[in-house]
Amino acid sequence: MAAYPTIYLACHREHVHADEQGNPITENQASVLDHLDIARPTTPSRLAEHMGVSRSTMSSTISRLVHTGLVTRKRARNDHRSIELTLTLAGRRVQEQNTVLNPTLVHQIFTLMPAQEADSALAGIETLAKYAAILLKRRKRERD
Repeated sequence: MAAYPTIYLACHREHVHADEQGNPITENQASVLDHLDIARPTTPSRLAEHMGVSRSTMSSTISRLVHTGLVTRKRARNDHRSIELTLTLAGRRVQEQNTVLNPTLVHQIFTLMPAQEADSALAGIETLAKYAAILLKRRKRERD
């Protein structure tokens, strides 16, 4: 637990506060973008529930993101009453620019390490991620 803040601070990326046209992006909008995908649609109500906000709040945020061209909103093919949300390519680029860790800085850390230590560190991170994924699946099953 004590090591994480040091790694985070060393590799933290400055967050983008505007899209490619210079339109401002709020932290809330960036958080919504983080929960969307180009290929796998989700519904506004599912997203609102997951993020712990009201449907009207989510609707307002989604409308702004659609207006700026970062999100698409379409009727579902199998249920025309349902709306599906996906990222646009521009939305994906903004999402990538807002990732927490800067890949260049992470790479710099690993280049500072002797090869054996880098291999060991990567193995440890991969093991941690493996069990984190198991925990996430368990938590999802408990919610469902």
